[in-house]
Order: sequence, then structure tokens, then C-alpha cells
Amino acid sequence: MANITEIEVKVLEVGRPLLEHKILALGGEKEFEAEFSAILFDDAAGSIRGAGNLLRLRKEQDGVKLTFKQTVSTGVAKIMDEHETAVADFEVMRTILASLGYREMLALRKMRAQFSLDGQHLVFDKYFDELSHIPEFLEIEAQSEAALLELVDVLGIERGQVLPWNTHDLMVHYRKK
Repeated sequence: MANITEIEVKVLEVGRPLLEHKILALGGEKEFEAEFSAILFDDAAGSIRGAGNLLRLRKEQDGVKLTFKQTVSTGVAKIMDEHETAVADFEVMRTILASLGYREMLALRKMRAQFSLDGQHLVFDKYFDELSHIPEFLEIEAQSEAALLELVDVLGIERGQVLPWNTHDLMVHYRKK
């Protein structure tokens, strides 16, 4: 289905109404707002997350997808090679992964609102359930680090707020005391 290089950052504790207004005023478009659910898998040794990679089974508004993301580098942005394919049945794929020895490490649900602006994707995510204590954040995905930083500047986001984080990094940062 897709083999792409993903270049993205997270911006924490954003003021969504103001940023959403800026995105739309700059000619951006809202693509969708929907609930997503996913399960992150790893082997018994934890070698997938240990290598900075991700194996995910996700229900989206348009179906089910199995995704493997492999870290290329982490600097200004998190850069990952993403391999993704559509899956016909969530529960069957979940059973296949378990039968192959993969363990369910984290189940999550979130509300996602996705916008596009000049070929970049801007996504507001808010987790539910055990991750509901994590405030809504913005994820920006661009074709290059330069395009990403240009968009950050246009939106008036301080570069110090831009983090090359993954879900685990968010969980550690917002760990309940």
C-alpha cells in the first residue's frame, strides 16, 4: 500500500483554536476528524521499541492498517521509513501477530483532526482512556526538515517547542507521578 519516508515532529500543549484558525487562513484544509484506535506490538525482548521502531495495528476511518516504522534518524525531526498495508480484519491480524510471538504493548484510542497545508499534514491528537492525561498536541509531517521548519515559523511556533518524539516519549514526559 505505502512505503514512504515520514518526517515529523510533535508540538506539545498547543492552543488548537488559534493554530486551526491560522492553518485555515493560510489556505489549509481540514481533511477529517475521527476516532482512531491502535495496538502497538513488540517481541518478547522489546527489540522493536528498543531500536526506536514501531509495529502498529490501527483502525482508522477508512479501514484497518498494519504499519512498521523504522527509524532513520532523529535530529530536528523524527525521520522514519514507513511500510504500511491495508488489512481486511483487525481481529484476525491481531491473532496472527500474537501467534507469531508479538506481544501487545499498548492499546490506545485518540481523536484525530487532520489538516493539510501546502502538501504538509498537521494533526491534532487527543488520547482517551489511560493516556487521557496527556494534553492535546500537534503533529506536523512534511516532505523535508526545511519545509517543516518553514511551516513552524509561518505558524508562529517557537522552534524550542518542536520535538522529534514518538508516543513512548510523550508517555515518559507526561508520566503520572
